[in-house]
Amino acid sequence: MSVPVPDRDQVKHWAIQAVTFLIVCYLIYVVREIWLPLGLSFLIATVLDPVVDRMEARGFSRAMGSAIIFTSFLLGLGVTLWFLIPAISRQGGEIQASFAKFFPDMSPKGIQASLQKLHTPAAMLGVATQALNGLRGGFERSSTWLTSYGMQFLSNLIWVVIVPIVAFYALRDFHLILGKGLLLVPKDRRGSVQTYVAEVTAIFAKYLRGLMLVSILNGIATWLLLMVCHVPNALLLGVIAGILYSVPYIGALLTIVITAGVSFIAGGPTYMAEIVGVSILLHQIIFDQIISPRILGGQVGLHPILAIVALLSGNLLLGIIGMILAVPIAACIQIGVLALIPKLGQDIAIDHNASAASESLLATEIVSREATAATDATADLHQSVQDAVDKVERQIEIDQVIADSADEVTE
Repeated sequence: MSVPVPDRDQVKHWAIQAVTFLIVCYLIYVVREIWLPLGLSFLIATVLDPVVDRMEARGFSRAMGSAIIFTSFLLGLGVTLWFLIPAISRQGGEIQASFAKFFPDMSPKGIQASLQKLHTPAAMLGVATQALNGLRGGFERSSTWLTSYGMQFLSNLIWVVIVPIVAFYALRDFHLILGKGLLLVPKDRRGSVQTYVAEVTAIFAKYLRGLMLVSILNGIATWLLLMVCHVPNALLLGVIAGILYSVPYIGALLTIVITAGVSFIAGGPTYMAEIVGVSILLHQIIFDQIISPRILGGQVGLHPILAIVALLSGNLLLGIIGMILAVPIAACIQIGVLALIPKLGQDIAIDHNASAASESLLATEIVSREATAATDATADLHQSVQDAVDKVERQIEIDQVIADSADEVTE
């Protein structure tokens, strides 16, 4: 049996494609430093796009809606930082002064000596020493991380200007960019690609909004809890808790360690044990096991059990980064599975009462009709993008036919 040998033109075509691909990969690597700000810009645009879609459905132009939403976003962020930064700086200085007063020597031996002067029970001496030593190490690592990224940020200060500009234009032309990309997809696969891209984009946007919501709720809950318990510098600790909670599980543990150190200085070992117990209840049980799986899983259409399994799997595969990306990636996999096995996406209503089952079925039909009749702005815009792309392609085909006819007449 002879093996077909490609002709010279085909080999030449493959070689050109391979060389082009390698050149593109090399250029992407050379300019790799620009992908972080560009990625952040498109991330902001992806999160804000559904809001602009709803404004566009209400009669606003795309440019006007983008300008209003983006300006509101920047103003809200700026006002929040304007009020928080002075308070955080003041409370940070107070915490540093308190540590310097009670623990002038932060070496393990110095910490143990200071704890003995504070009449710490012998049973808690080892635990408290380890906790404060870990807190010292955490502050050192945080300072190193902030210094490193702070210097990188200062050396690329133009990002502060570039990111908002690119984010605004990406938000304004979001569907135009999508339409240009669809022109590169074969016509027979355009519908499925359009659907998949729309769903994946929506999943990442919903997950990011859910993560922001959970982090804000965690920060507010931590602040209120510590304020009620009369822990000093509760606002700073709440802000730290909200920021760290974006890193699943690990962030909550770091928050508990920092809270333990501050509460120990404020009230001694017994007070620290009480605050740590309440913090563990808040972070490890209420948020990690109840609130976070429900909000993050619900935002991306994942069952809470699947969300927890995804987090654990992501931790085993890629560590902290894997945990952050686990839920949206699992949701994208779920979309592919449901596309292959559609019946898995059907809801199963289990009722043991026949009349209740009939009423439930009737209610389901009514809700289904209402949902079908409802207009989803984002879905309509995505369909409009696909229709516009098809129209452009049809016009290209017509122009090609006219050009071919003109060539035949000329000949």
